[in-house]
Amino acid sequence: MVSDLVKQAAAQGKPKDDGKDPSSGGDARGNNDEPNRKRSRVGDATDKGTVDSEETEEGDQLHPFTYLGFYGDHKRAISSLSFAPSLSSGIRNNGGMSINSNVGKGSAVLCASSSADGSAKVWDITKNVTNAQNSSPSKKKKFVGSSGPPPSGASASAVRLEPKLSLFGHNRGINDVAWSPTASYLATASDDKTLRLWSAETGEAFVEFRGHTNFVFSCKFNPQSNLLVSGSFDETVKLWDVRCGECVATLPAHSNPVTGVDFNRDGTCIVSGSYDGLVRIWDTATGECLKTVYAEGNPPVGGVRFSPNGRFVLSGTLDSKLRLYDVSGGRGRGTFGNGYGGLHSNRAQPRGGKCSKTYVGHKNSKFCAFAAFLSANPKRQCVVSGSEDGKVYLYDLQSRLIMQTLEGHHDAVLAVDAHDSLELIGSGGMANDKFVRFWGASTKEYLDP
Repeated sequence: MVSDLVKQAAAQGKPKDDGKDPSSGGDARGNNDEPNRKRSRVGDATDKGTVDSEETEEGDQLHPFTYLGFYGDHKRAISSLSFAPSLSSGIRNNGGMSINSNVGKGSAVLCASSSADGSAKVWDITKNVTNAQNSSPSKKKKFVGSSGPPPSGASASAVRLEPKLSLFGHNRGINDVAWSPTASYLATASDDKTLRLWSAETGEAFVEFRGHTNFVFSCKFNPQSNLLVSGSFDETVKLWDVRCGECVATLPAHSNPVTGVDFNRDGTCIVSGSYDGLVRIWDTATGECLKTVYAEGNPPVGGVRFSPNGRFVLSGTLDSKLRLYDVSGGRGRGTFGNGYGGLHSNRAQPRGGKCSKTYVGHKNSKFCAFAAFLSANPKRQCVVSGSEDGKVYLYDLQSRLIMQTLEGHHDAVLAVDAHDSLELIGSGGMANDKFVRFWGASTKEYLDP
């Protein structure tokens, strides 16, 4: 059944290699009211060499990220964030777009958030981003939304967003939310042991996926949108037929809760991570384990993500480190190309995977925190990480140095994501914060949190 679905998806052809990735980490955390979460995406580097963020042309300054002056909120902790894929909403990557670059006519900038309050929300921030682009520090910004109350510590003029959609249906906290590659659908994974498929246009619930026997912690669509993968505290990875909700495969993947899953660029492979400390790569069609990697000391894995070409996996572990693994077996230098190739060219080596980079500085020892790839600007390629100290960390992809920390939340930040075509970051705080904040790189001064 899985093989048939994969072949059917393959018959539609591989995603167009246009330099961007067409898809893009409550009680489960042991906190009763907060899902144990994480989540995140990459873009536009090539395989021809590294990108040094400090090497910019004269006068081409990289401006720091600042709080953009508008926010969303939930009633309880924010568990995950996900920006809608830009290729589905009309935004194209033209060599990297800063927040000052005009959002194209007819395009939309959408972000989904999920929470321990059992809801998921969709935020349409298109007009807010446009207004932020066009605003002057000396003029009052006319953001779309209501006037407060703002997050603690934020300017009184910060604007509270009204959600485009609010999704209710789960009877416990939601741990993860994922967009389909066309942004037509959303999937949610919940502590009520189910997943749900929603219309991203109307908020209607289409399909309920039942079969896990414990909290469902992570979910992702394949690039063709006909399969959904999920990871659960029941230690399994399941594949679902999106059309009917049928479970088409169950992988006895790990010996502890599965905390993260993702598809590679063409959907032929799945990565899973677990509290057992293992990161595993699976053949989608056969269920064969192609590779297993783990860090020294076997720290629990809190989240995993493929690079767009499927050659690298980013793994966040509860020893306050992010590790970038080359799982292709090739001779890549650690850049994120968009070509194909990758795992199937090295199927004779089921174990192994070199750790290419380690990122250290954020705090992550208790909860599963998301990480994301920021790559809209080829001259500033970063790994973005949440942190239990309430900050968002931006690491230079190549040098591993901390480029910037974003401060403003008043509790741990587990949920982060980066837009794939704009220099735009979203972050969400836990129970003592409960706000979704948006950050942009700009030539203008915006409201500080």
